[in-house]
Amino acid sequence: GFAQQVDAVVSQARAQKGPLLDTLKELVSIESGSRDLEGLERIAQLIAGRLKGLGGEVELVEPAELYKMEDTPERVGRMVRATFKGNGAKRILLIAHMDTVYPRGLLAKQPFRVDGERAYGLGIADDKQGIAVILHTVAMLRALEFRDYGTLTVLINADEELSSPGSRSLLTRLGAEHDATLSFESSRVESDKVALATAGI
Repeated sequence: GFAQQVDAVVSQARAQKGPLLDTLKELVSIESGSRDLEGLERIAQLIAGRLKGLGGEVELVEPAELYKMEDTPERVGRMVRATFKGNGAKRILLIAHMDTVYPRGLLAKQPFRVDGERAYGLGIADDKQGIAVILHTVAMLRALEFRDYGTLTVLINADEELSSPGSRSLLTRLGAEHDATLSFESSRVESDKVALATAGI
């Protein structure tokens, strides 16, 4: 029954805790500032490999129709898009971003660390935890053999901190094509609430 299903999910979530922390360390250990194309490509390849290993149909998407603002660079990083086909009808989109606001070189001074019940690292809350949660949610669904969706799409963009100039058109289109979109941007530190809407571009 339902209680058994919940128990199975909780059990899987517990099993994913250690691996998720390992993933966080891996993600945080790659510097990926919004203008660091080399770092963004490294982290994109890592994410793409992980999603492919989970059974996704994966592509690295070149930004198109760059929306130019005052501080928009000439080039932005590629997006990672993964598609998982299920047996159901609903189309679900999971989004997060791999770029951070930190300059190259800061990692040496502030490496990933776990202290008690907290993990620390550059860009960990914004938004490398989001990527890790998506990867391990997909891993949980696979372990539970849950495929009661039509399409599960993952899109990780590389220009969120620049106001998403290269990904906004694809994000807008995918949002319209899916029945539900979940953004894995973290909630406020003092809150465990889910935000249903935020101010933004």
